[in-house]
Amino acid sequence: VLCVDKTGTLTANRMTVQRLWSEEEVYDRSASAGHLLQEELHGLLEYAVLASHRRAFDPMESAIAAAGQQLLAGTEHLHAEWTLIDDYPLSREMLAMSRVWQSPDRRDRLIAAKGAPEAIVDLCHMESPQAASVAAQVRSMARDGLRVLGVAQATFGAESLPELQHDFEFRFLGLVGLEDPVRPDVRRAIAECRQAGIRVVVMTCDHSATGISVARQAGLGLGAPVIT
Repeated sequence: VLCVDKTGTLTANRMTVQRLWSEEEVYDRSASAGHLLQEELHGLLEYAVLASHRRAFDPMESAIAAAGQQLLAGTEHLHAEWTLIDDYPLSREMLAMSRVWQSPDRRDRLIAAKGAPEAIVDLCHMESPQAASVAAQVRSMARDGLRVLGVAQATFGAESLPELQHDFEFRFLGLVGLEDPVRPDVRRAIAECRQAGIRVVVMTCDHSATGISVARQAGLGLGAPVIT
């Protein structure tokens, strides 16, 4: 049995933002090519960029930065003049990260968070019907093979920052769906493994529906059950 990771092994680890979804609008890169990003989604992408490192080293953050430069060009939603005050990194307890910014023309701090959708839903203290609607959209995007992140925003007026991200009053902005293409030689490699009597198992930290979609693209049979 050969156990393989998905991202960067079956896939190229070369991501692009394929879809932006909020409760008001949706943008799909393939369907909306050549169209301007809807105004209702500007805040979602703006805060996805703010929740990422300016000098991105992670492929997801690089893809978000590139989407921001392309889709928000000429708007007031890119903030090179803002100052980073602090950040809250990912942890075992909270699969989301937040970055705290100071705008030169505002006293309040502005907080941008991104992470696993369920973690963002938790940070926003979302009511059950809204949380169920977001979860359904995450499943839909994952079935299309997209890696899905949630994005939220908060404003904080006090000088001293809280210890935990949960102490901010976050507002849910939406979901970012990233596409990572399967490597062109993967199907042949998996076929060779099968001919050699090797069973291939995909292991991933992504949503199970994302893993299933990529496994299909890679030519893996789905006779065995998915274990979460």
